[in-house]
Amino acid sequence: MNAFNKKRRAYPISCYTFLFIIMVALIYGYFFIVQKSFIWESDGFSQHYLIFKEYLEIIRNFLHHPSAGIEQWDWNIGLGADVIGSYGYYVIGDPFVYLGLLFPASQTELAFHILILLRMYAIGGSFLVFCRKMEVDLPGALIGSLIYTFTYYVMLSATRHPFFLLPMILFPLLCLGMERILHHQSNTLFIGSIFLGAFSNFYFFYMLTILIFLYAVVRYFHLYGRKEIKKIFPFIWTAVYSYAIGVLLSGIVFFPVVWGFLQSSREASSKFAQGLWVYPLDYYVALIRNLFIPGSYLWTALGFSTFVMLVVPYIIRHKKKFSFIASLLCIFGCMLLLPAFGSIMNGFSGPYNRWTFALPFFLAWGAAYLYNQRFQLMKRDLMAMVASLLFFTLVTGVSIRVTGYRFTYLAPLLFAWAMWGVLFTISIKRQRQTLQPFDKQGLSFLLLALIMGNLAYNAMGYYYPWGKNTMETLLDYGTADEAYSATFGGAEKLIQEHDKDIYRIGVTSQDRKIKNQLILLEKMGLTSYLSITNGQVANFARQLENGQFQLIQPVRNGFDDRSIMNHFLNVQAIVTEEKNEKYLPYGYHVTAKKETKDRSFIVAETSLAYPFAYAESVYLPESDFEELNPVEKEAFLSYGTVVNAKEVRTEKLELFDKKFGVKSLPIEISSDNETKIELKGQQIVVKDPSGKVNITVKDPNEIDQTAVFAYLEGLHFEPIQSKTWGRTPINYTAVLKMGNQRKSIYQSDLLSFSSYLPRKKMLFHLGYQASGQKDQPISLQFDRVGNYDLANVQVLTLPLDDAYQQRVKAKKENTLTITTFKNEEIKGTIYQEKDSVLTTTIPFTSGWQAEVNGKSVDTIRVNEGFVGIPLSKGESKITFTYQTPFLKAGMAATFLGVLLTVINQMIQQKKKKSN
Repeated sequence: MNAFNKKRRAYPISCYTFLFIIMVALIYGYFFIVQKSFIWESDGFSQHYLIFKEYLEIIRNFLHHPSAGIEQWDWNIGLGADVIGSYGYYVIGDPFVYLGLLFPASQTELAFHILILLRMYAIGGSFLVFCRKMEVDLPGALIGSLIYTFTYYVMLSATRHPFFLLPMILFPLLCLGMERILHHQSNTLFIGSIFLGAFSNFYFFYMLTILIFLYAVVRYFHLYGRKEIKKIFPFIWTAVYSYAIGVLLSGIVFFPVVWGFLQSSREASSKFAQGLWVYPLDYYVALIRNLFIPGSYLWTALGFSTFVMLVVPYIIRHKKKFSFIASLLCIFGCMLLLPAFGSIMNGFSGPYNRWTFALPFFLAWGAAYLYNQRFQLMKRDLMAMVASLLFFTLVTGVSIRVTGYRFTYLAPLLFAWAMWGVLFTISIKRQRQTLQPFDKQGLSFLLLALIMGNLAYNAMGYYYPWGKNTMETLLDYGTADEAYSATFGGAEKLIQEHDKDIYRIGVTSQDRKIKNQLILLEKMGLTSYLSITNGQVANFARQLENGQFQLIQPVRNGFDDRSIMNHFLNVQAIVTEEKNEKYLPYGYHVTAKKETKDRSFIVAETSLAYPFAYAESVYLPESDFEELNPVEKEAFLSYGTVVNAKEVRTEKLELFDKKFGVKSLPIEISSDNETKIELKGQQIVVKDPSGKVNITVKDPNEIDQTAVFAYLEGLHFEPIQSKTWGRTPINYTAVLKMGNQRKSIYQSDLLSFSSYLPRKKMLFHLGYQASGQKDQPISLQFDRVGNYDLANVQVLTLPLDDAYQQRVKAKKENTLTITTFKNEEIKGTIYQEKDSVLTTTIPFTSGWQAEVNGKSVDTIRVNEGFVGIPLSKGESKITFTYQTPFLKAGMAATFLGVLLTVINQMIQQKKKKSN
């Protein structure tokens, strides 16, 4: 009997592998036929595959030249960024990424796809390991592994955010590690799982920590009851010190990445739960609608197997045995109802339920038990299942009635009733004692086929043209690498190189698809699109009120073509399509042109780009600078530098006391058609998005040879409420036109993930107006009907003339002569006749250290976001070096973690021998 039981509990990986291959073939076979990749044309192209490809190259370079070490800073990431901080969220701690090194560089795209499938395979494998240790027999464990692996959350993440699959691998291992602690067994697995979680992704590790805490508390009372409450403390102690050891082990990555997050632009995110007490009504409708069909709302990704319709009533019927699973599902269900819980699980940011990856685990666990009990079900079990099916049949009927017939709504019910029919047939045959071994095998196989068919159908409904057709948003296989290299059609190679010049290349406001491509092109630029972005760069962009600002893209789209901003940021050349030539900032002239098969590119260069580092003796305190309007701030950057007066001895510096030359012009505002757009005091009522507000400058002569800006202040939008049960979004786009310039700024919706930022002010750069362009009308449009509060509208001008060019010339005369420029080291010399501040466009971070004439000096923040150094008069030999903050502390933590792990293992061995 013991041998038989052991055989039943054997877990031949071949069974799972066989079923997994069948499911992959059913779901992704069509991808192969039509040559579609798993690379999403949005984040997949701009982030996930690009960063995977780049990071593998970094590791390959290190393996070829280990003495050089791994890069800690990369000038090609936006304005320059910490590599661990930038990539730690995506690839550095993901163990699957390193398997990509087994593939030649030419097969990186193939590696990317295989590793996604391997992660999916590991999800089911992790669940199987859990089931084996929890003594769940093989047939049910296999069913559960399929339900867990091919849930909608996995289908969504596989082609959107592949590293989101990692927590689904780790969660069963964490639960199993906690089980071992609660059963007085070794804590080694728990330590290892904590290490992998903290090492792989701090964001999901935060969620996993909360989830395993809930698991531990509920599981303890399930195992020992309330009467044993005093015995909980030894378990708490073991769990806490085991958790601490796991975190310490991960320190070499975890510490620098967490530091990067705490210093990032995310820190200045929106209100807790976006100020919501409850979700919109359509969210709750979506909760029910999306239970068994592909769909998500605020990352509440459900889309479970319809076998769950039978599992839930079975768990409720046997609540004494399954009270643990039922209790956790109830807790999670309550968490889904209130935005506060979503916000807490999302790091106290927006109420987004990315933690729902945990739900399929408990449902799959229950499904495993139900499948194993398929031959022992009672009549009351089947009747409870019928009640569940009737409820969801009613819900489906209402959905079809309200939204119209869709077979997608009906299909889950058909699968669920068919599954119940199999269980009912087994029950009838068992009662009549006609259930033969052949019947058992056949009906079991039929139930397995229905479950697999349901999972495959759900996935197809999400991917395929007859469903949601998300395949359409994926790149064709084999095109990504070529697309990166063709970003500018090779025009970037035509930039005129000047000896010892350190410069950045830029784009125009119309180049919205340029995000991280410069990383692979190995060019210094402005734009980056990463979840973790230097908060100081974000502060700089906020101060200058960059209209295209986003939390994860603070400097983007050419800084709205603002001339001084491009010059200040050391942009010597702009590369763009020829059709965007009219958006080139003042001072840039076309020097080269490159024709490709379907596009024409130009290179425009300037002699007005500021040096990478230069000395300034004129200053303005941060407190004074922050009181200026954004155009005045831009103007000041051409006169001097902004410092914190508490950090710098300013008595030998020159306080700025001149006028900026910025003017606010008298204007008249009118509606072009009051039936479409009406002006009511400080409110604009938009009745038709085609209506325009006309802004007329009273004296057009005042815009000659100036950069023109329109500045909207006190913005607030109230949409016309929808008459349906759905929530009315508050997103809109404001568009300003002047001559051949068309500029737009987008206000995202309150529930837009990662991007919601209330824009109470909007600054539009309408281009440089040369002589003869003065009689150009300005118009303002909003693309959504509703009421727009608008406290003030200004037209501001910034003169760009010979005086400005002389100020640029003065900066070049006080430049740092750079002799060494590497990712982590900059050396140069400079001579000054008076005390000054070395001003750079190195993004400020404590990782940059400086020496002047061989002596260490403290760096300061200049211009609201960059590295500076106070300089005494005379010659200065300057060295900047970079090291990732908290990297050494992380290495020390990892060493301590290893030491504590060894000690822990010795204690565990001693306990084992004593027992």
